Formats: sequence, C-alpha cells, structure tokens
Amino acid sequence: MSTQSTAPEILPEPQLPPRLTSVSWALRRLGLLLLMLFVMVVVLGWLFYAGIDPDEASAGTSAPSTQAATHD
Repeated sequence: MSTQSTAPEILPEPQLPPRLTSVSWALRRLGLLLLMLFVMVVVLGWLFYAGIDPDEASAGTSAPSTQAATHD
C-alpha cells in the first residue's frame, strides 16, 4: 500500500548573505546627523538669546542711590 502525503513539503528558504552598509549610506546618515545637530545648536542659541531680558541686561551694576545723591 502506498500512501501519498497531502501535507506540502517545507523547503528551506534560501538565506541571503548579510549586506554590508554602503559608504554612501553611512555618509548620508552622518550628514543628516550633523545637520540636525547644527539646527539644534542654532535653535537653542536663539532661545537662550531671546530669553535674556533687555532691561536687566542694560541695567548694569551701578546702584541707583549714588545717582540720586548727585542730583541734590
């Protein structure tokens, strides 16, 4: 008696060798990283500059009492 199997045969899938990343891909990623870093530094510098109160920065360290004493 010969029996035929109705289950499909499972063939192993061909394994592709792992590809090394290309130099151009690495350079593009590095350029993108440097661009994002530059943008972050510029934005943080602008925010720091915008956060300085101009009235306090121009006030200086002179005490108002010395100026009032000269205007007797």
